[in-house]
Amino acid sequence: MPQTLIQKILSRKTGHTDQHAGDLIRIQPELLLASNDSINSVIQKFYQSGMKTVPCPDKVILVNNASPIESVHQSRDTSHFQEFVHHHRIQTYYELGRSGCPSNVVINQGHIVPGLLTVSAEPHFAELGVMGAFPVLASDHEMALSLATGELWIQVPPSARFRFSGTLGNWVTGTDIGLHILKNYELPDNHKCVLEFSGEGLAELPLHERFNLANVLASFGYDYILFEADTEVLEYLNQRTDQEAFFDQPDEKADYIKDNEINLTAVSPMIALAIDGKETQILPVDSLTDESVHKIMAGAQGSGRFEDFQIGLKLMRYNPVNPAVQMMIMPSDTMVYSDLINNGLAGIFLDLGCEIYPSSFFKVLKEGLGIFTKVVHVMTTSPALFQSACHTEGHHVYLGSILTNFAAAVNGSIIHPKALEMKLHQVASHSHNEDSH
Repeated sequence: MPQTLIQKILSRKTGHTDQHAGDLIRIQPELLLASNDSINSVIQKFYQSGMKTVPCPDKVILVNNASPIESVHQSRDTSHFQEFVHHHRIQTYYELGRSGCPSNVVINQGHIVPGLLTVSAEPHFAELGVMGAFPVLASDHEMALSLATGELWIQVPPSARFRFSGTLGNWVTGTDIGLHILKNYELPDNHKCVLEFSGEGLAELPLHERFNLANVLASFGYDYILFEADTEVLEYLNQRTDQEAFFDQPDEKADYIKDNEINLTAVSPMIALAIDGKETQILPVDSLTDESVHKIMAGAQGSGRFEDFQIGLKLMRYNPVNPAVQMMIMPSDTMVYSDLINNGLAGIFLDLGCEIYPSSFFKVLKEGLGIFTKVVHVMTTSPALFQSACHTEGHHVYLGSILTNFAAAVNGSIIHPKALEMKLHQVASHSHNEDSH
């Protein structure tokens, strides 16, 4: 039977090749993943169900990324989290100072390889699918059972295929592609459907842009995003791990509920706009030119990798942040933060008027403290922060690419990145001519 990419992965794990969407199967995941977002609820379910031991602590990866502690309740939760780690001898635990946005941490530390099967109760781990791994999203109770047994029963999910073709424009990022898909394609009503990405045009997308694309779709409710792993993934892994990997490919005649082609040449910079009381809109950047922006939050769980900040700085051309804008950047984890410092980018950003936050602040920002008010227009690269803002009374928030965010930071209002580059070039030429005279 011709198989989709997810069916290939699940068949190898179970030893059964005749699997159809909807079939109930038992899996034994290689990794169980959790962070502050879910772990305390999972621990509660673990003990309430009478479970006492974690039989495979070497399969568990936990990330503590909540700081500052803002309440007695959170302080108690953090203490319970740490006690669980030590009591059950969890071998891979990332404490503050070595952590970050959890999905970024496990990827950057080399834990995720193509063909891997993971289980978590946190939707943001969906971006592990960029590496060709399949991150099963479980409930807190299912996650607790997996910790106690090392197993989980799941249904084989259906799949929709998206094949890339064409070439990527100069100002287009993975965020723009994600928004383009949401606006222009009829996506499955079943959000448990696996969105599989492949095609000749995949080579046009650097790895960090694939993560940005996956983050957009995951934050808009699609639990499973799965990329066909290629040489980009292999080169990334060669620097980080020697784990065995499986570079699966779907069969050409596999049964997909939808089969789509995405012409990358047709994608342009896009923005999602959410205003309190109105439906979220996805619009071309050009259509919002000169709209005011007061605060910008770039990075963290969405365009928070070193490569993202590199292209943002290149666009700025070392021009300072507009005085009318508060610009905050947040590396996705301590490894990225260290790279920004060691390569001099952190100092440059500070000189240009940016505030740099550690990724541990992301949880505070996501819960809306100090950033969303009725009169402040906020722009972010983080789909998760955008979705959180949509639940804030009086919100006016934009979601855009790292280029769109950095362009607005310099300009003081929304502007197409190409238009900003032309504007900065004209200013530089004028200044050069004046110096010549």
